[in-house]
Amino acid sequence: MDINQSKPPTSAPVLSSFEGALGYLRWLFPVLLVSYLLSGVIVVGSDEVAVVMRFGELSGGSAASAQRFPGMHYTLPRPLDEVVRVKVKKVYEIEISDLHSRGRDTPWPSATIDPTDEGYVLTGDRNVVQVDMMARYMVSEPVAFALHQADPEGVLKSAIMAATVRTMGEVKVDSVLSEGRAAFIVNVVQRAQQRLDRVQAGIDLVSIEVTDLAPPIQVKEEFDQVQAAFIDMQTQVTQAMKQRESEVPRAQSDRERSQREAEVYAAELLAKARGEAAMWSDLYEEYRRDRRVVRDRLYHESTEESLSKASRLRFIPPPPNGRFYNKDSFRISIASVK
Repeated sequence: MDINQSKPPTSAPVLSSFEGALGYLRWLFPVLLVSYLLSGVIVVGSDEVAVVMRFGELSGGSAASAQRFPGMHYTLPRPLDEVVRVKVKKVYEIEISDLHSRGRDTPWPSATIDPTDEGYVLTGDRNVVQVDMMARYMVSEPVAFALHQADPEGVLKSAIMAATVRTMGEVKVDSVLSEGRAAFIVNVVQRAQQRLDRVQAGIDLVSIEVTDLAPPIQVKEEFDQVQAAFIDMQTQVTQAMKQRESEVPRAQSDRERSQREAEVYAAELLAKARGEAAMWSDLYEEYRRDRRVVRDRLYHESTEESLSKASRLRFIPPPPNGRFYNKDSFRISIASVK
């Protein structure tokens, strides 16, 4: 018996399995192809903008054509297209502490202010302060934000620090530590935004919050003493201004009242003087016409006026012999009782 003829054939099962696999792949390949093509469907959220990159460049050749706004869109599947999503309605926050001691990896401030260990900035009057800030920003240009620089937040931090150093060098330390802080922040925001616009960072600064603005801890006690003295001075100035506001109107009122009283008194004196002058003028005219009558009248009026002031009169009777008293012996006694 031939041994080879006794073995069963094995090529038929293998061929059957291969044909089955080919049939399965004929159905699987279209499914995979459709799935690959459908992977290009993207849904852009309401708070974001998608930037489509095709072969490493902007899709459509311009920033406007490469942007996809909220909704459903179709792009070519990877690796043909790449989608970069940018949150345009989110307010981002970034802490800027490079100009403060907490921005350095030092467990405790050194005895001296070393710029290699602690950050600080100089004011316009050559004083040293440390400032820690919190910046809030939004994305205004998604294409510029996502593609024009590798580190957008680094560019933002650099712009704010440069604006801070420049603005701080134009103000005095007393101003920036008290009433001038708001103006300082406004100038920093404006200058930082101008710098960001020049480099096309695609960032809009919303606000800058100064979380800490104080002298270094090495000289903080001396600064506190100066600040306390400044506050006392401002308090005294305010009190003096309030007192002036109350005293000046009162003094003006007293002055106006005294002036009115003086004017009234002057008018009364003038009227009295004019009346007396007119009376004596009339009397003089009468005296020129008849001197005796005027003289007698003046004599009687003077006598009546003198007698009216007396409370008791005593007359000496005439002598019994009928003779007249001479002018040396005739007396009239007038006694006044208090």
